[in-house]
Amino acid sequence: MEQMTTFTGSFDIMMVVGNVWYVALGFILFDIITGLLAAATEKKLNSSINYVGMIKKVGLFVALAFLVFMDAFVSADGYIVKLGVGLIVAYEGMSIVENFSRIGIDIKFLTKYFDREKVGKGKEEGK
Repeated sequence: MEQMTTFTGSFDIMMVVGNVWYVALGFILFDIITGLLAAATEKKLNSSINYVGMIKKVGLFVALAFLVFMDAFVSADGYIVKLGVGLIVAYEGMSIVENFSRIGIDIKFLTKYFDREKVGKGKEEGK
């Protein structure tokens, strides 16, 4: 950790975003894992599709870096970054629920609000 502080100077992302940074990282990681499990369940593992998905995840980190920059530029005390992280967590959370449904773990009280094209596929294939 000391090397990172030396590399970035005195900048500490934890001072800007607090623990929500780890929440965003966790949600992104769980989305990747559940997405791979869902693709494996559907027998649709494809390296080019996975590659595009990983590019999107890198894009999320670029967006977070931009939000950190904008937050520092306008001196918003971390509010812009926290809002962005909250939106990312909501987006990733919905994707995780969709992936659970594709795997066959249907969470009815949540999936009833989702697009029928994206949820419930795991149960249909099992019938």
